[in-house]
Amino acid sequence: MSNANRRHFFRLPFQHPLCAELKMIDYKDLMPEYRIVKAALLDLSAGGARFRTATPLPDDDNLLVELKFTVMHKEFKPVGTIVRSMRSEEEHDEYSIQFSWNEADIAALTGVLNQMAVKLRNKTVLPGCSFCTEEELLEFKRL
Repeated sequence: MSNANRRHFFRLPFQHPLCAELKMIDYKDLMPEYRIVKAALLDLSAGGARFRTATPLPDDDNLLVELKFTVMHKEFKPVGTIVRSMRSEEEHDEYSIQFSWNEADIAALTGVLNQMAVKLRNKTVLPGCSFCTEEELLEFKRL
């Protein structure tokens, strides 16, 4: 098996996680109040994201979710499928999502991620972005 990088989009890693709201779509096994959880985005691209949650997500091969986050004063709500899940050495639940959306949405997120990458060279957080607060980070234990 090849170890070649299969990513098609520029991936922006975050020193300080970007907070998002994760909504499990059409997951009838959970009570409505448990279908939405907080997520800390560790990196983001127009094609997907890697994130942690404070509580484990259901073990479902085709879990469809929506992430809601703000980047450069613009709100994004990509929908996608969880393609990888793992438990890190620090006992965090970590996941990767592959987005399923159209070319216009991909172009919009790519544009703001490029702007963000330039501005994050000198800072770890930016205004107009949903970066996690220190209180929110406590919910994720040690990130």
